[in-house]
Amino acid sequence: MPSSDPTWRLPVAIVALLVVLYAFEVSGNVLFGVFLAAVLYLVAWLVARVSPGNPLDDMTRERRLVTGAVVLVVLAYAVVIAGSILLGVLVAATVALVAWLTSPVGPVARWLDRV
Repeated sequence: MPSSDPTWRLPVAIVALLVVLYAFEVSGNVLFGVFLAAVLYLVAWLVARVSPGNPLDDMTRERRLVTGAVVLVVLAYAVVIAGSILLGVLVAATVALVAWLTSPVGPVARWLDRV
């Protein structure tokens, strides 16, 4: 049964608030910031509900390293070349979520093993 401990809520709320403030103040795209904050909250909620412990334990070491490298490249590209930090955060969160969900020891694999 998933833990009811809401330890993930405060950090996610702070990051979501920072995203909305950045979108409002710097990029002038408030709706995209609100959308991105909602997506980040949804991803955090999903991870907290599906992962019984530390979500990083649901991925192999190699998958964690490759996912981290891809996320860093995406964020660097978004900041330096594309100039769109909000889009970079959205893509990085998507990459991390897909890597976690499709891990051979992840939640989808556990679910398929039970079916």
